[in-house]
Amino acid sequence: MPSISTHVLNSETGTHVAGLTVTLTHIKTDGARKKIFSSKTDSGGRLIRSIDFPLTRDEIFEIEFKLSDIHIKKKGIYCSDIIYRVSFGSENETFHIPIIVSQHGASTWWSGA
Repeated sequence: MPSISTHVLNSETGTHVAGLTVTLTHIKTDGARKKIFSSKTDSGGRLIRSIDFPLTRDEIFEIEFKLSDIHIKKKGIYCSDIIYRVSFGSENETFHIPIIVSQHGASTWWSGA
């Protein structure tokens, strides 16, 4: 079964980001949305989840990182979420998304196999 993992770090304090909500939603071909899971990062800023989901083709998913869990909303421009749209084409795929966040920005990349 495919899996998703992340490691979230705070660039302002140099610490792990615990308690950040990460949600995976399946986007069906008709546009309907189904939440697969919603979990929080652990004390080390990590989350690892296997997806118990039957893949029949390149399924489309959205992975949401809820930055409003950790940032105080300020006036002006405010980024409340980071959302990736990804697809899994096989039952054995892994997808890792590390993120380094601050109050005013984020740096991220992804890897998979």
